[in-house]
Amino acid sequence: MALGGFLGVAVVLFAIGFQIYVTYRIWRCRLFEKVQKVAQSRLVWFLPVIGAAIVFTMLVDEERMARSEGGPYSELRQ
Repeated sequence: MALGGFLGVAVVLFAIGFQIYVTYRIWRCRLFEKVQKVAQSRLVWFLPVIGAAIVFTMLVDEERMARSEGGPYSELRQ
C-alpha cells in the first residue's frame, strides 16, 4: 500500500475515533435529556466529522457555562 493509502486509512480511523469520543461525551453529559442526546448522536453519525465538530464545540461551551459561577447549571459544578 502506498503512502497515500496509509494516510487515507489514518484519516478515516481518526474520524471514526473522534465520532466515538464525541458520542461518548454526549451520553456521559448530565446537561441534556435523552431525546437531546439521541438527536445529537444522530447529527454526529449522519454528518461525519462536521456533525461531530459542531456537537463537540457545543458540548464544551455548555459544560463550561455549567461550571461557571452563576451559570444556569452552576449546581452541576464538579
